Amino acid sequence: MNTSDQDPKTPTPTTEPATMLKRTIASEEILAGEKEVWIQHGDAVYRLCETKSGKLILQK
Repeated sequence: MNTSDQDPKTPTPTTEPATMLKRTIASEEILAGEKEVWIQHGDAVYRLCETKSGKLILQK
């Protein structure tokens, strides 16, 4: 596939070294076996929950 044929909305693969990649935390680590957790961010509290279909929802 020619790069000019690529959909402009599709991200292009990165060749960044591993040290430049963004920090990634597995959702399993955050949820720790629970279906929801509460996250304090400054003065606000957010609810992160996993749906029955396995998606995540963040609510203020």
